[in-house]
Amino acid sequence: MNGSDKRADLRWVTAVRALDSLHRATAWLRCASLAVLWASLAWTPALARTHSVLALLLVTAGTVLSVLHAYPEARARLEEASERLPGLYRLFDHLDGTRGRASFNLPGLAEGFGMAVMGLALVGPFGPHGPGASVMIVQLSAVMMFVTLVFINIVCDAGYYAPPQYVKVGNDRSMGAADRRLVLLRRLIPVGALLIAGGLFVPGWTVSLTAVPRAARVCVVLGAGAVAVVWWSFDRVLDAAVTTAVDIERVVRDEACRDLHSMSKTGVAMAVEAEQSDHYERAEVRGLLRDALVRIEEMRLDWLDPGRGPGGTVGTLWDAVLCVMGNELRERCTLEPGCASLALPSTDYQLARRVLSDLVANAVRAGAAKVTVNVCIGRTLNAQRETALIQITVADDGPGMNADALGRNSSLVVLNRDLDRYQGRIKFAARESGGTRVDAHWSSRQPAEEWPTRTDIPKGE
Repeated sequence: MNGSDKRADLRWVTAVRALDSLHRATAWLRCASLAVLWASLAWTPALARTHSVLALLLVTAGTVLSVLHAYPEARARLEEASERLPGLYRLFDHLDGTRGRASFNLPGLAEGFGMAVMGLALVGPFGPHGPGASVMIVQLSAVMMFVTLVFINIVCDAGYYAPPQYVKVGNDRSMGAADRRLVLLRRLIPVGALLIAGGLFVPGWTVSLTAVPRAARVCVVLGAGAVAVVWWSFDRVLDAAVTTAVDIERVVRDEACRDLHSMSKTGVAMAVEAEQSDHYERAEVRGLLRDALVRIEEMRLDWLDPGRGPGGTVGTLWDAVLCVMGNELRERCTLEPGCASLALPSTDYQLARRVLSDLVANAVRAGAAKVTVNVCIGRTLNAQRETALIQITVADDGPGMNADALGRNSSLVVLNRDLDRYQGRIKFAARESGGTRVDAHWSSRQPAEEWPTRTDIPKGE
């Protein structure tokens, strides 16, 4: 898919979602126009009232259907309340199938023919005799308001922005570009609306219409020009929105590429440097590569849920650690409830990444069928100030503690050296029920009073 196609996709889906709100607003405005017309019948002579009521029935039915079309949740409630009306299901399926497509639908046809009947039989050439000039001005204005809103909905239909190919963005699907005849009709609407309204309402077809000053009738008719203004304005706003979305997407892609390149390059370079060192330790290289994989997975999770800041939660870190393991191994590992919401500053978060990835990987590789992880935070005095103490416990039901757990062939010897810089260490103990319990702890460089607000630090050891 090339750039122009992608831009067309964004243009269409932006139009669909923006016009959902527009159609809801215009549906209620059309209802208000009809309410004015129905209320004006109270000042219509009794002999002409039946004629006027008949002129409004079809357009009123079309408007009610349009409101249902604009509110899927209202349709859902009606479906639940009328399970024995299969015709209603077919009608609602028809309404659902026209969303985001330029096509004829039942509400549009009812409103279209209803407008013609209303214009001809209420305020046009076949309008009733008797309403005074003030009533006629109100009716004429309400009719033109209604007509203009309907035509705005037609020319701003999202289906006209759909690209030729099939498009799926989120839950929105496009079935291809609009029919050429509909595109031609769309272009004719602004001029056609002015000509038709002028032909119906400017000449003095009836005594009631003649009672309205011609200048007032011309001004009301010119209001139909709002169709072209709204159409032009919507296209400009749509272009700006799509351009902004494309620019933001480009920035995000550039940043993601830089982050991925930097992360991968750093991780691999450290592993290569360790492998070429005179003091080469295979366990150290293995730990560095595992840490790089977890970092990349964290980056992926951060792209999906941005804004986590320089640190992160234990839950996010746990998800990253599990994602670099196979499904079978992943199912053996459990994080104690309540730990996932704990937040760690940047440095402590990076240490926790090393500790979790190493200890959990070692436990499952040793054959443990169940690995339980607990993270807790306490307080300790360090250089006459109170600091946070982070402790991670990994308990497993494996074959027991390896005699060389902190020997030269273990990656934990490197990790233990890192923790020692933060007044921490790793301790092993055999469990009475079988298996091993590993405790890793260290003191945070960040004062306890500056700890992330999401963490409730209890008074501890």
